[in-house]
Amino acid sequence: MGGGVRELVTTLLDVLGLLLLAAGVGAALLPWIGWGALTVSGAVVLAGSWWAARAARPAVRAGDR
Repeated sequence: MGGGVRELVTTLLDVLGLLLLAAGVGAALLPWIGWGALTVSGAVVLAGSWWAARAARPAVRAGDR
């Protein structure tokens, strides 16, 4: 497998895992907070997206500017 294909497959699996995690959290909270659990699921997806974007950015040190 080429590097680009491997990266694509890894990214797709990461996205699928994040969506399944969000769905599981939402389903677990549904009996207690109702459809507001979708908000929690959305927050899980946004947090995962933010974390992934932050990890992909190169670190900027104070002396590198």
